[in-house]
Amino acid sequence: MILVVNPSTRSFLHARRRGHPPNHPSGWKRLSNGLKLVPFNLDHPDRLHKMASPRECGKVKYFARFASASLEQVWGKLETRIPDAARAVERGDVFQHEQHVQTLKDLIALHLVRSLNYRNVHERTFAKVYTEYRTALLTDKSDLLRLAVLQRSGLHLSGPQGLAAAADQILSPHLENFGNGADFRARIEVTFDRAKEMISSAGLEILVPAAGEFFLGDTPALAIRQSGTRTAFNVAIGDSTAIVLPFGPKHLLVGRTPRNGMSIATEATVGFLNRLQIEAAEQRVYLRPRSGQEAIVRGYLKQGSRSARR
Repeated sequence: MILVVNPSTRSFLHARRRGHPPNHPSGWKRLSNGLKLVPFNLDHPDRLHKMASPRECGKVKYFARFASASLEQVWGKLETRIPDAARAVERGDVFQHEQHVQTLKDLIALHLVRSLNYRNVHERTFAKVYTEYRTALLTDKSDLLRLAVLQRSGLHLSGPQGLAAAADQILSPHLENFGNGADFRARIEVTFDRAKEMISSAGLEILVPAAGEFFLGDTPALAIRQSGTRTAFNVAIGDSTAIVLPFGPKHLLVGRTPRNGMSIATEATVGFLNRLQIEAAEQRVYLRPRSGQEAIVRGYLKQGSRSARR
């Protein structure tokens, strides 16, 4: 999500290379002049939540372990375009500048893939595919595995232990690339390009709250699918009916819409979108100090919806 305090502020939640901040969206940018955020821990809502600078918020250590510097360069090309787009949003003339509209669409794509959710999905997918393929080598494809080993080494595999050792040897490069982060590094860049392409072809709306303000979770960009009264989040981009990303307390980006333009979000809609940020967050939401939002978050948590989901 992007929380824009002013057009020149530094990106608020970027997942950076090792030891650096963070997984934030790009608004609340260069929050110098002592401006702070409140990292609200959803697992411990009754704690005293101390204020922190944006640089202290949303850090994801070792988010990209392999070739992280080159990945920063890929993301950096987009980040340099954000201040001008943010100024256009603040002025209200962003839709008169196609390059700024494209920047905001690309920003949505960036936060979809540069997120804890994407990394978690990648890890679960690898584990599933690896397990399925190894099982196939030991069962349905065992004859092919024995033949391959015989042709390569002249050895006849005997017993399940030999078969398992051969399967593990074949799969070891994939496991190594997963372990050192090379597989994630390659896939996240490819996925970023695909996400940009899919989002670019649709419309973009920018919501302005009629009352209240938007806040930010640590998984801010959400691909959602609405069907009747039900809303699912973190769905595949192609299955989504919209992708939402807060772009400041007073703006929220909605990608993959049928139209371009600014719209007013009712107080009920603002509350719904903020609740989505709570539901999708790994652990924290980030609030403006003295915004009154802490009471709103605590009230929602007391209803038990998030704990029931987990």
